[in-house]
Amino acid sequence: MNHDSATAVNQATVIYGAFKGMGDLLSAAPAIVWELNRGSCVVLLVFPQLPREFLDLIDFGPNRAALRIVALPTPARPGNMRAFFGRMSRLRPAYVWLSPHSPGPAASWRIPLLLSVVKRLYWRDSVMGGAASEPLSRLFDVRVAVDRSLPFADREWLAYASFRKNGTEAPPLVGFTKAISQARAEPPAYDLLIHPGAGAKNRAWPLQHFATLLRHMPERYRIAVVGIPGDVAAMKAVLPADRKVHYSSGTLEHAIMIMARSRVLLTMDSGPMFFAQLLRRPTVSLFGASDPAHVIGHSKWVNPMYERKWQCQPCGNSHCTQKSVLCMESLDPRRVAARLLDLLRETERVAVVEQDAR
Repeated sequence: MNHDSATAVNQATVIYGAFKGMGDLLSAAPAIVWELNRGSCVVLLVFPQLPREFLDLIDFGPNRAALRIVALPTPARPGNMRAFFGRMSRLRPAYVWLSPHSPGPAASWRIPLLLSVVKRLYWRDSVMGGAASEPLSRLFDVRVAVDRSLPFADREWLAYASFRKNGTEAPPLVGFTKAISQARAEPPAYDLLIHPGAGAKNRAWPLQHFATLLRHMPERYRIAVVGIPGDVAAMKAVLPADRKVHYSSGTLEHAIMIMARSRVLLTMDSGPMFFAQLLRRPTVSLFGASDPAHVIGHSKWVNPMYERKWQCQPCGNSHCTQKSVLCMESLDPRRVAARLLDLLRETERVAVVEQDAR
């Protein structure tokens, strides 16, 4: 996949963005695949912090060669801005779409303004669209009514379908690459995999709660922790030293592979929760700042734990305004352990039934 260039091509070009989180991008993947299947060239606008290797792990189908990636100019230094405008000047998009994945309070006016300036300079014939509830939506050519209470994937597909007028078509199925899909069929390496990472501090569970959680998990279960080095080191420092736990930190592909080979997962309201959904792994995901109904919705695989105890919930913000993150601190580790044990017992029961069927 071409990560660094965005040049004019013969196909109709669609500018699509902007993405910070891996879950946001996964939710938009069906719309992206739909455009690629139509023969369009899709240029994804991403924030620099989005791991570029993540896009190589998604199966965008046989037309993925027509997918391009351009980093947004953040921080907005002169060199970054010059490079970005230079790339944009070489494009002649037919459509420009601003993804409505952000909750209302977190939606930014900067991206609509930036793309409006680029459109005025270079893309006068393109059609720019986005949610009517987006800041500065008056700059759009097409303003789409978007229900921001819908789960991310439904919100994205329905909004984009309205923009592109693709009628009642069903969204294409999207998965990970063949290697990751094959890992799902291998025998589980772990019974419980914990991914403690979160994209914001107010979405993370207190470290001491994980220690309490492990004290309520039977010794017979094989447990692993996966994540970035800092998160894994922090977990290793607080988890019981006498409990056998496998700690793993490596590439993003390695982390997803381990998730694929685990029976049950524990995640935060973060990208790995969406990975679990795609991998079809029973998962408990912890929520506090967001209502899971507006993020993941009803899912066969993801079991959200959310307790609306505080007046500030759900805030939808990336930063907590309280003295401490009450919504996450109040999620009782004993209740989380009980939910995980229910899932583990259910997977054991299903495994026995499948074995008997053979």
